[in-house]
Amino acid sequence: MTSDLPAPIAQALSALGANLRLARERRGMTIRELAAQINASAPTVIKLERGDPSVSMAIYAAALHLYERLQWLPDLVDPQFDREALRIELAGIRPRSARRR
Repeated sequence: MTSDLPAPIAQALSALGANLRLARERRGMTIRELAAQINASAPTVIKLERGDPSVSMAIYAAALHLYERLQWLPDLVDPQFDREALRIELAGIRPRSARRR
């Protein structure tokens, strides 16, 4: 399913899924235990850990919450870190003339 996505997106989701799987394994949890903790099915957890884009954002967020990483989610698009938007805004600002009329 990730083959329909641009490569950078597929790679990012795959890496996220792999990290979520590693987090589960390091905690000694089974797929079924994680599924019960985040209110999802075992097949959904398998998809989650593969980085499947069909898994809802809520399930990804639930897993991040379980692993105490949910606080990072809002920062992904925090305006203060959006360099491109800042560049666009600054490009639209014209410096004031040094001379006063």
